[in-house]
Amino acid sequence: MNVAILVVDGVADFGLAALLETLHTANSLRAELDNAPPPWTVRCVSLGADVRSGYGHLIPTVPLGEFTGAADVMIVPAVAALEADSLIRLVAAPESRATLELLECSRASGVHLAAACTGTFFLAEAGVLDGQPATTSWWLGPVFRRRYPKAELDEARTLCRGDQVTTAGASLSHLDLALSLVQAQSPALATLVARYMAVGNRKSQAVHAIPEVVARGNALVADFERWMRTHLSEPVRLADVARTLGATERGLQRAMQAELGKSPQEFVHDIRLERAAELLRTTTLTVDAVAARVGYQNASTLRTLIRRRRGVTVAEIRAARSPW
Repeated sequence: MNVAILVVDGVADFGLAALLETLHTANSLRAELDNAPPPWTVRCVSLGADVRSGYGHLIPTVPLGEFTGAADVMIVPAVAALEADSLIRLVAAPESRATLELLECSRASGVHLAAACTGTFFLAEAGVLDGQPATTSWWLGPVFRRRYPKAELDEARTLCRGDQVTTAGASLSHLDLALSLVQAQSPALATLVARYMAVGNRKSQAVHAIPEVVARGNALVADFERWMRTHLSEPVRLADVARTLGATERGLQRAMQAELGKSPQEFVHDIRLERAAELLRTTTLTVDAVAARVGYQNASTLRTLIRRRRGVTVAEIRAARSPW
């Protein structure tokens, strides 16, 4: 398996290191299996002989003109650009055109493309995510959705597999991306690597998303989020809330769907469950008391929604206090 990690100036140090470390660990543990897959040959490639990482480290690379042997997989790790505006400027800049053209040509040649975190914007800008299921860093979902409407975005997911393309979410998801490549060759080896690296189950990013942050890009959605935060325990009648915010119920629904890819009622649950999880982790309030504080009539409703939307139980949330 020939893996080319396509890096550019400003590549995120952790993302690149996570990919290299996971694939190196997989190679090191192959001897533990009776039926080991072939080793991974991993090379960092770029348009030149080296790049500077986001923290200023010099990273030697194989210039594309000297890259020999067809890549089976080409991975684009994150770049050190947390803010959407700077990220869009980067992928849309004239100096990124050669990188985008390489991704287009690689896809046409049958290379499996992959990216994580902010690196997913390179794939989207190159058009290779059009019509494909995709994910990205949870806080960049609204911007991604506006700029690349042809991609089938679900930023709640940690990992998305499409036709000849795989995308992963925020920073730590580089580990999941690399493990998914190992899994495709050997499920047993992927499990072994995950255990050695103490990588747990992170199927969803939704638990990490902050409603206040994802709502910032649209004034009406942001106003709705603020209103909900200050009226959390009250019943919500969307028509009345929309009128208070100077909009119609239909206008609120359209804005929410365009910005977040969900209905106002779904976003209400996001806001309430985030606060409920915080109270469950940091207080000794009963589940009934927490439910009342976040606008649910009883503990049963809260338990059901947490299990359905977060994939965990109330007991698991209470037990999951930060180890640090």
